[in-house]
Amino acid sequence: MFLIVGLGNPGEKYEKTRHNAGFIVLSKMLENEDWVFNKNGNVEYFKSQVGDELVEYLKPQTFMNESGISVRYAKDKHEVSNDGIVVVYDDIDLPVGKVKISHDRGNGGHNGIRSIEQHLGTSNFTRIRIGISLELEDGKVIKPNVLGIFSKEDLETVKKLSSTVQDIIKTIVTEGREAAMNKFN
Repeated sequence: MFLIVGLGNPGEKYEKTRHNAGFIVLSKMLENEDWVFNKNGNVEYFKSQVGDELVEYLKPQTFMNESGISVRYAKDKHEVSNDGIVVVYDDIDLPVGKVKISHDRGNGGHNGIRSIEQHLGTSNFTRIRIGISLELEDGKVIKPNVLGIFSKEDLETVKKLSSTVQDIIKTIVTEGREAAMNKFN
């Protein structure tokens, strides 16, 4: 089994913020599905099949800095190994429209990733990082306020990444993390 975790902050106030890129991508990817709320884990989830594997998509309903509580709950409930955890989240070091897969790296100052590391006791899980920063014509990246609202154009760009993220997830689940990194990075 795999847990695919989209990070964000709950509530309408944060819905279109850059920090909610994980929620935005998973919500768009599964927009016609009915998410279920689990009060014990304080998490919305949707179960699906990818290839031969059961996959549970999660959107923690804690605030970002407590995301690890919901991830730990789901990990323990389903007895998922760390290799089965994939976190989709905003990365301020990448420009809007870019996606990068990484594994077992630092949190880069991201409070959601920091919380997951603390609650799992490790950084040994896969990340799908969604770019949220502005890129100038010369390639320089300007880092915005993560709680700032996406422009309409940037929001659409992030939503369009949902098909790429879906392909990445399918590759991770069916062929493995290394295959996904080789194909998409």
